[in-house]
Amino acid sequence: MELKSVYDGKLLNSSKVYQIDGAFYQYLHQSGSDSHPKYIFGHLPTPGHKKKANIVLNWTKLTIRCSEVVGMSCTSANEEKSEQMQLF
Repeated sequence: MELKSVYDGKLLNSSKVYQIDGAFYQYLHQSGSDSHPKYIFGHLPTPGHKKKANIVLNWTKLTIRCSEVVGMSCTSANEEKSEQMQLF
């Protein structure tokens, strides 16, 4: 698994997977002002792990704690869920 550090909040994408403190997250949206942005991430539960709450990071914490997981995307997981829902 290759990790790429995040240095610019403008390059965050909701289809990519990010690792923050050892857990996987999906970027949801940005809030706050332009001078003090806050980045909101939603937890992506993995088998055997508890569901965690969303996490909010400011720019400094984003650059220290957040890394992009190269080669993983959120779209494939969402498509699998929709296929499972159709079976029921």
